[in-house]
Amino acid sequence: MVSTEGTRLLDGRSFTNISIAARGKASDGMDLAAMQDFQSTDLDRLPKPEVIAAAVNRVGVDLAALLKAPTVEPFIGPAILSGRAAGVFFHEIFGHRVEGHRQKDEAEGQTFTKAIGTPVLPDFLSVVFDPTRKAIGSTELNGTYAYDDEGIQARPVTVVENGILKTFLMSRSPINGFDHSNGHGRRQPGAEVVSRQSNLIVESKKTVSDQRLREMLLAEIKRQKKPYGLFFEQVTGGYTTTQRRGLQAYTVIPLIVYRVYPDGRPDELVRGVDIVGTPLSSFAKILVTSDQPDVFNGYCGAESGQVPVSAVSPALLVSEIEIQKKDHALDRPPLLSPPTEEK
Repeated sequence: MVSTEGTRLLDGRSFTNISIAARGKASDGMDLAAMQDFQSTDLDRLPKPEVIAAAVNRVGVDLAALLKAPTVEPFIGPAILSGRAAGVFFHEIFGHRVEGHRQKDEAEGQTFTKAIGTPVLPDFLSVVFDPTRKAIGSTELNGTYAYDDEGIQARPVTVVENGILKTFLMSRSPINGFDHSNGHGRRQPGAEVVSRQSNLIVESKKTVSDQRLREMLLAEIKRQKKPYGLFFEQVTGGYTTTQRRGLQAYTVIPLIVYRVYPDGRPDELVRGVDIVGTPLSSFAKILVTSDQPDVFNGYCGAESGQVPVSAVSPALLVSEIEIQKKDHALDRPPLLSPPTEEK
């Protein structure tokens, strides 16, 4: 990139991904999948073969269990979202709504346009977008870059501090009250730049251990007199509607979900679940977080195409989450196995 401001940038990105996926069809026609991936900018930092082999085995075991798992009915109740699931949760219901260009587009819902200086999250939570952060522990972050696609140097941006909305993610396109970029103008090659997410990092001042988080879930199930709660272990992604002509809602797509019973029964794997909800009501349901962050790496698709992103979050305990039945195919598996060739 060359500009009249004196910018001279030559940038490239190497990226390696090992993706393990297994797919099958349940007896009722539902298509199911289990997966795991490993990502790195350096081949030497990928896991050892025995770690990858163990992951392949785990994916196979997960799919076999999913094929036999019961389906669920629509439900509202308490739940734990693992760190990776919580990262996708924040990316979908919060991150897209603080992208700067959405604040001046009258077609957008503008959920937070007039919320600067007001509480938008519980006061123990802060959200930082930091494209300069390269890793969390030993896990590399996918949304890392030194300069954005308009030649602006990357920098950490604290969007929410102790629950209070401070700013938006900005490209060079100004909005009311914010006339400078903060290094978040991004695009897929060939697309027009708009403000986009980078490395979303959720920070919490109200943390407990994973064991204590589960104890608090069980207590919340009993307090609400629900038959069970939910634990969302793995998700594959999600999507959201931000324009005002549609419902201001989001969907997060889980892969591995368990029913958690308060009477001591083992957790039960279930299938056919989508998390649904609306942004403002969902934030108010967060009670506490774990003390260990986890990373979801992926690609985000929006107006300026596909860009690499990361979402980092501790696990969340929420007092209420809504699930609905997942749409699925109705064609059943074959009744007979394929004929074998006789020798």
